[in-house]
Formats: sequence, structure tokens, C-alpha cells
Amino acid sequence: MKILLLDDDVQTYKVLQDVAQFSGSEVIQVKSVQEAKEILSSDSDIDGIVAELRLNGQPTWEILSYMRKNEEIKEIPFIILSSPLSQDEKEFFKHLNVTAVLEKPFNPLDVFTEILEYLKEVKGEDYIKERLEEDKIDRSLLKTIIQRIIYVLKNIFKKNR
Repeated sequence: MKILLLDDDVQTYKVLQDVAQFSGSEVIQVKSVQEAKEILSSDSDIDGIVAELRLNGQPTWEILSYMRKNEEIKEIPFIILSSPLSQDEKEFFKHLNVTAVLEKPFNPLDVFTEILEYLKEVKGEDYIKERLEEDKIDRSLLKTIIQRIIYVLKNIFKKNR
């Protein structure tokens, strides 16, 4: 699975990439809305988009408009991942039909769960099985790693407030 991350925060990228590796997935961090558009126009192999509200001063939801104009990418799940939002902002994104709105600090598994649930609903379970590599891993180790990531993220976001 490939996920496009529209967020310049390195920690967010690292956490998502660490979790993605357990399923053979990849997170691609982009630094501008234009770069995201270029990737989407040249790589139809993107399974999800995770975006902060703004990237270099530009609203990332502009990608939704771009996606809706292209039949090949219009069903890619789009998740807003941001600092706490007002109720008006949440309603705005619901109106735009984003897949989910998640607030930082976040559980990285929630991001992948939202993407997978959406893809399962839209493209079916067989599509998901094809996209994920079934690796045998120690589940207790995975749980420990995820708990550590969440702990680190919470501390980082507390310091940045």
C-alpha cells in the first residue's frame, strides 16, 4: 500500500512510516500541494492521502477538488490529520466528504484503519488483500512498538503547544 502524506512534520512521517513497514506499505511525504498533484497524476498506485490542514501556506483540501476531476483517483481515501479543530472546521471537512478527521496527537493505527475500511467498502476485501503483504510478525512486539510511538508522539505534541 502507498500513502501520500501532505505534512511537513518529520515526526508524523516517521511514526506513520514505522507502522506502514509492518504491512509492507510505504508512506511518501510531500512538501507541497503541487508535488502531491504531480505524484497523483503520474502514479495511480496511491491508496490513501493523509494531510495536515495547510502545507507551506496552501490548503491541502485543494487536492480533493483535483481528485474529483480525475476518475482514476477520485476514490482515494483522504484523511485530515491536524491539531484540534473547531466544530465549524470539522463540519466543513464533512461537507467536503473527507474520509476521516483525526486530531494530533494520534494513534497511527487509526490512520491505517480508516484507509483500509474505506478501501474495503469501495473496492472490496480482495483489493485490500492484494495491496497488503501478509508478513508473519510477533504481535506482542508490534503492540510494544505502537505503544512506544504513541508515548513519544504525545510528549512531542505537548512540547509544541
